[in-house]
Amino acid sequence: MLRRRRKFLEEGYSCPVCLLDVEETRDHLFFGCSYARERWRILNINFNGNLGIYQRIKSAKRCFTQPFFMEIFMIGAWCIWQERNAVVFENVAPDLHRWKATLIKEVLLHFPRINPSLHAPIQQWLSLL
Repeated sequence: MLRRRRKFLEEGYSCPVCLLDVEETRDHLFFGCSYARERWRILNINFNGNLGIYQRIKSAKRCFTQPFFMEIFMIGAWCIWQERNAVVFENVAPDLHRWKATLIKEVLLHFPRINPSLHAPIQQWLSLL
């Protein structure tokens, strides 16, 4: 996935975020990269790396203790992608505090699309991050 899009870059296909000599694939970027694993741990989303992608997400959803897993998962993945792009295209170092602030801002921006009965639980959950 990422190889095709980055073929014009001289650095090759290694993950630009964790700086290990590991090919940057979808699975690595969102699930295997130490940077991404740290972000998911903060959100209390745990993935079983031995499963396929769909089973991995289903398993994480079962273990997540809140009724708004998909909202947090999708926004978390979006924020990981945004920070990855900042590293690649703007030469900005990953920053956990900036990532958390972006995540909270994105969740609040999505409130009009989220069931109103989940607003209070999400706000309470965000306050614990």
